[in-house]
Amino acid sequence: MTGTNAQGTGTGSADRGGAQPHLAGRPGRRGGGRRGVVRVAAGVLAVPLALGTLAACTSDPVDPSRAGTVVVSVDLPFASLNGGTAAGRAPGSVLVRGLVQSGFTSLAPDGTVTVDESFGTVEKVADDPLTVRYTIAPTARWSDGAPVTPADLLLEWAARSGQLDEVVPELDADGVVATTPEDVVVFGAASAALARASQVPTVDGTTVTLVYDTPVADWQVALDVNLPAHVVGRLALDPDAPALPTPAATSQPDDDTTTGPVTTELTTSGTATTGPATTGPATTGPATSGPTADDAEGAATDEDTAAQAEAWAQAVVTAVQQQDRAALTRISQVWRAAGRAGDAAADPTLTTTTGPYVLARVDAAGVEVVRNAHYEGGSAAAYDRVRVRSDLDPLAQIDALAADELDVAAPLSTADVLAAAEKLEDVTLATGGDAVLQLVLQEAGGGVFDPASYASAPDPAAAAAALRTAFLAGVPREEVVADAVRPLWARAQVSDLVAAQVGPAAAAAARAELQPGPVAADDGPLTVRVLTSTADPVRAAALEQVAAAAADAGLEVMPVDAPDRAQTLRTRPEDWDAALVPVAQEDLPVAAFVARWRSGGATNVTGHADPALDAVLDGLVAGPDPKAAAEGLATASDALLAWGAVLPVVRTPVLTVAAARDAESDDGLPVVASVPVLTPAAADLTWWWGWTRR
Repeated sequence: MTGTNAQGTGTGSADRGGAQPHLAGRPGRRGGGRRGVVRVAAGVLAVPLALGTLAACTSDPVDPSRAGTVVVSVDLPFASLNGGTAAGRAPGSVLVRGLVQSGFTSLAPDGTVTVDESFGTVEKVADDPLTVRYTIAPTARWSDGAPVTPADLLLEWAARSGQLDEVVPELDADGVVATTPEDVVVFGAASAALARASQVPTVDGTTVTLVYDTPVADWQVALDVNLPAHVVGRLALDPDAPALPTPAATSQPDDDTTTGPVTTELTTSGTATTGPATTGPATTGPATSGPTADDAEGAATDEDTAAQAEAWAQAVVTAVQQQDRAALTRISQVWRAAGRAGDAAADPTLTTTTGPYVLARVDAAGVEVVRNAHYEGGSAAAYDRVRVRSDLDPLAQIDALAADELDVAAPLSTADVLAAAEKLEDVTLATGGDAVLQLVLQEAGGGVFDPASYASAPDPAAAAAALRTAFLAGVPREEVVADAVRPLWARAQVSDLVAAQVGPAAAAAARAELQPGPVAADDGPLTVRVLTSTADPVRAAALEQVAAAAADAGLEVMPVDAPDRAQTLRTRPEDWDAALVPVAQEDLPVAAFVARWRSGGATNVTGHADPALDAVLDGLVAGPDPKAAAEGLATASDALLAWGAVLPVVRTPVLTVAAARDAESDDGLPVVASVPVLTPAAADLTWWWGWTRR
């Protein structure tokens, strides 16, 4: 997963966070004198810096293939290509999927939806009931050459609507389906939008029509292609198909026990040349519950391969339309396990995608992708290969960039990392803002802001409200920004964005006029237990400012020492009174906002309950008009601020550094240009990879 353009994030300059990147010259590098001012984006000039270098120039010969290979380093491990799972929505997975997968739409960080007409179109053809038609373009193809078909959308509807699940799945702490009986249909991935589309979508040629029971605001991004139906169908329904790696072996994206490098390479057709599967979706023996397979040692013709792909895709369509329980049981098992990080040769769903690049290797260091020879869309690959490394710590990323081992680095932004990056030469350095850091108050659990704690007061709700107001009104947001964020991002400003799930450009709430005041207590200051990550320098500095201001209001702030902060936030309301947390964008932006703040919402961790707000949110989530949604978000945000349920503070700082080269001076090295700052909190990172396409 779970994801924007440079305008939406802001970039840095020589003042470490102005309106543009800056570039420094490296005078000793291959044939290059110091470069003057250069244009790095439309209408933006980069300022050359006279800084020292971390690494001396080298005259070592460059691998001839290096010029066509871009190496990117991030702090985001890849976990899964299945965007319907928790692992697939993790930032590292969203990053890789944005590189290798194309679809009907992409989501920018500001909530803007862009349709890729070279893949197909999404049209709202009726309002009552809400009816959406998907038309697949003839240029939409999988990397094994098979066309994208309605089967791919039906498979995703089956998985994400929840309509075919026979039991409510039990999820573990990471949101992964835990143990389930082997003889039941369980996808365990129902989405808030598709759960409102109970009818099986209708198919007519290359179009799929989806009818919703009730309107949904996120209809444009509710359904898209995810896993290849023809591959899932073969793996599920062919008894001779190779078994996928067990989920337990690959479920942890940061598992240090990952086996050594996998050297599976792809042919020009985009299929694995090693491993138990054949070069296409052909099977190795006769199928008893699917199409007839060809076991001619992988020598099937293109026509045979295409016919087999069509047959297995049709088998999935038949299973969904006829609700074939036996077939759906196996399909759901494969769907849950497919796409997880592991041996690319053992899981063909990893090497069968729709974007300009296709996954070629997954190992402990990261992933490697190559050109997709079957891609016919509108954004072809600009490089032969892209490596995404996740094995380097932040300072090591800067060192590797200086040594020309990396071309782009997006390390964790801290003072020492930024200082090291600014010492580099011949780089562009971009700073910006990512997730919105918000202070949310726990209104249940018997804490200081729970009205139940003041049952003896004449008006318990008013007593709790007065405490919320006193606490939030005293938060020195400007001081937090100046002390914690502006040293890393000079243009950082106080944020008023409550609806952070929608995107950085969502309608900001009006600044609440909260009046601070002292809090009376008979037995000394009241204690506010704040849950946050003090290991994060930004949040630690913010907490210090909040604690100092709270003391002036007669409140004592105490950090919560929790071994698993995410679990404590979600499941132990009795352990915290306030939480200082970054709020990321979601793949269903409006539905996510409603789930967070509606009474009893699926992700409402604060216990907030307000019938008047519920009415606004119910109208918001059921409104298909984007303009009306923006107005509803602003109304709901104003209500939450006035209530004292939440206080936005600032967007968290991010940093991206890219090598600044030209083909003549840096012979043998790839030239990258216009690399925007990476924002890992975006739900879709397709936009970020624009510089790798043409």
